Amino acid sequence: MSFVSRELKPYFERGLTPVVEFLASKGVHPNLITLTGFLLIALGSLALLYGMKALALFLLGVGALLDAMDGAVARRLGLESELGAFLDSTVDRFSDALPFLSLAVVYGRDGNPEGVALAVLSLIGSYGVSYTRARAEALGVYGIGGFFERTERWVVLLLGIALDLIPLALVVIAVGGILTTIQRVYEVKKALERRFP
Repeated sequence: MSFVSRELKPYFERGLTPVVEFLASKGVHPNLITLTGFLLIALGSLALLYGMKALALFLLGVGALLDAMDGAVARRLGLESELGAFLDSTVDRFSDALPFLSLAVVYGRDGNPEGVALAVLSLIGSYGVSYTRARAEALGVYGIGGFFERTERWVVLLLGIALDLIPLALVVIAVGGILTTIQRVYEVKKALERRFP
């Protein structure tokens, strides 16, 4: 778990508790929350594609918040399941990709190859971070860390949109994702060496 996730997650979860309790009290299924969050992120990415940054910021932000709540609602309702976890992880990969895809198209349309490269590198770094964890767990290696995980990517992306500093945000996301991927590869290597000296 990254520093930001470890230090801020308890405060973040406490802040969302009333919303989680409300959704649970209404019996909202966590898979519906997962899919609604994805739909909002898809719409936010479309707004980003058409230059509607304020709308994109709102939709992406709310979508990311819903994505952070589905697991909490599942635990509250006793509906945790392997299928739900699988669906959540799968949808997360599409949610991660769509904003970067939109930005790559925007930069390509504007004749900005550097921007396209940054968006693609951000996507590659994001997938590297998620894939290394998934592959590590398939090998029985759990709890690998990383200083720049999914939470950090979303925070930086949303700040970049809000402050109109998207290129800088993409640089941070691309570098952070690639370095975290390397960090995780090293951690898995050390874990496997301890298991099979």
